[in-house]
Amino acid sequence: MLLGFERSEDGMNEIARGRQDLLDWEKKRPENFFTWDTNLQRVLSARLGKDRLAEERPRLERAGRMVASELRQLAVDTNHDSNLPRLERYDGLGVRREQVVFHPSYHEAGRLIWDTGVLSDYATPGKEVVQMSLLYMFAQVGEYGHQCPLACTAGLIKLIQRVGSEAQKKKYLPALLSRDYEKRLHASQFLTEVQGGSDVGSNAVVARRDGDAWRISGEKWFCSVIDAQAFLMTARPEGAPAGTKGLGLFIVPRDVSGETNQFFVRRLKQKLGTRAMASGEADFDGAWAESVGDVERGFKNVVEIVLNTSRIYNAMCCAGGMLSAYREARSFAEHRRAFGKAIIEYPLVQEAVAGLRAEALGAAASTFRLTAQADRFASGGGSEEAQLAWRVGVNVNKYFTAIRNTQCVRTAVEVLGGNGTIETFSPLVQLYRDALVLESWEGTHNVLVQQVLRDAARLGAHLAFLKDLNESVSRLTVQDDAAALRARTVDGVKALENGFKRLADGAGDQRFGRILVDQAAALLQCVALLEELDHEPADAVKRGAIDHMLRTFVRPELPLPTAIDPALLS
Repeated sequence: MLLGFERSEDGMNEIARGRQDLLDWEKKRPENFFTWDTNLQRVLSARLGKDRLAEERPRLERAGRMVASELRQLAVDTNHDSNLPRLERYDGLGVRREQVVFHPSYHEAGRLIWDTGVLSDYATPGKEVVQMSLLYMFAQVGEYGHQCPLACTAGLIKLIQRVGSEAQKKKYLPALLSRDYEKRLHASQFLTEVQGGSDVGSNAVVARRDGDAWRISGEKWFCSVIDAQAFLMTARPEGAPAGTKGLGLFIVPRDVSGETNQFFVRRLKQKLGTRAMASGEADFDGAWAESVGDVERGFKNVVEIVLNTSRIYNAMCCAGGMLSAYREARSFAEHRRAFGKAIIEYPLVQEAVAGLRAEALGAAASTFRLTAQADRFASGGGSEEAQLAWRVGVNVNKYFTAIRNTQCVRTAVEVLGGNGTIETFSPLVQLYRDALVLESWEGTHNVLVQQVLRDAARLGAHLAFLKDLNESVSRLTVQDDAAALRARTVDGVKALENGFKRLADGAGDQRFGRILVDQAAALLQCVALLEELDHEPADAVKRGAIDHMLRTFVRPELPLPTAIDPALLS
């Protein structure tokens, strides 16, 4: 008897079978995210070469095993409400420390992550494909508090390597490149001010000369990784012009001569996602700082080095989230029964799962392609035109992967039904919260679209991007049905080229620009997938993914957006 009702033997059997299905599903989870992921291995074979992949395989396998076991559980632990970071402004003796206190699980995750060498590899530029492979696996369990610090630290490493002084390289790089979590120096990026989010040119934080150093004063509104030991900040030197041209770039250390620098944390942000990573609001009152690179090129260095690095990281985290969404939905659908059969047998579920797989493959393809290009640039290869094309690619790819990641995780939640909304059931709830944050980080959708349009108008960057796509397709050797996919891709590139011409001739408005960016991003994924298919011509799954992307996102003609009804804006 249960609450006055009798359970029949058949009912008990059904309940037991349903629970056993879930237990069987749980047992089928991969024990190693690298060995499970045959697509990642093929992508790395194409982008690295088989010999280089063989060299890195042991490390990647160790990381894949660690992520599927230890990091997966730590990601859950760090996101419990009771385990989130907290601010302790003063220590037990009343000394101001502005310290952020984390749960032990946070630091345990950090030790595992840093030990993989994901950041120390920057000591030898040109290894980012391998580094991003690690991040790709890390991201599949959700944000455990270190993905953003990794991106911020990578940005500072590259910045100092490229434009820092010899003294700054000696001072900062050894600790930034450390593999030892306890000895590491990790960084943050403080750009946003309350009056200027995306409008960075309106930033008002001031930098004043103090001998060879600077003093920073003002308020930063969104300070992610507020626990960092080195803040990378924009500030306007006294007398500098308005707008982004007047912004300098500065390193503000957390501590100076053993004492807390002159900054004050107002509070920690209570965010929708990425909750295990501490974000806050901070005031600077004459904080000691040093400029990095030419002060007059501060904002350009932010965009060209720091933000482009973070946008690649952002896109790779989205790609990892999309793969996780596919894996959760696919495996659950194979074990969940409804109306007498596994739900994977129903066409609507099949359509959802197939779409998730195609989009996950596309996001990984475009992001690894961009990463491989960055490696060539870091090794001294690549013309200015190629780097201009890459700049467009980075922006459209960050934009598109962020949008599609959110939709893919939402689709996976739908496949799991009510179970998909339960925190303890699968990582999808955390992935969904994080996805919404990833959409805004490193440039909102509108900002990225506008960046592409400005680069097209001022620099003709779209021409370099179109040339890169066309030349890449022309080098393909695909045959049979893959040749038809190539032809459809070429048609899509032609439509994109015509669209940019129409926009330049005055057709449409900013909304048409967004249609162009949608097409550009989808085509970047199609070209990247075609390149991978060229490396593995027998990969039928990749053919299906390309076909899906072309059918779903690529238009043979780009229509102008319809007019906005003024009544809806009244």
